[in-house]
Amino acid sequence: MIDALTICCLDYDEQSSHTGVIRVNYVFLLETMDVKFSGLVGQLYSDQVVSRMERDDISAEQTSFRANEKLLSVLSRTSPQQFQLFLDALDKCGQQHVRHVITGLQGASIKHVTLRTHMQYVITLLKSTRSQHI
Repeated sequence: MIDALTICCLDYDEQSSHTGVIRVNYVFLLETMDVKFSGLVGQLYSDQVVSRMERDDISAEQTSFRANEKLLSVLSRTSPQQFQLFLDALDKCGQQHVRHVITGLQGASIKHVTLRTHMQYVITLLKSTRSQHI
């Protein structure tokens, strides 16, 4: 049986899909990616990862957090080849550190941080769900 710790510590190449990488690193990506000011969305549009409507929708968001949410939603519906273009776009837009974390290139210490942020996301989600039912 694979537990959450095992899943969180797998490298990108060992993941069954890029959607697993997004899920495992969701909170980290929400809090860390610079979608609005780095040119990332424009690069993804140029690489045909996002459509014009998606680019405009993401760019129109008032906060980086919401823009990141929308981009992650789009990325979860892309092909593995488009996800690779996203990883390359992170490099081109000065966000190599983000790529390194989500692909496991920075070693075990980063993987523990990823697990911690994933656990924080789950706790936040549970609190949010609980408050909606009260």
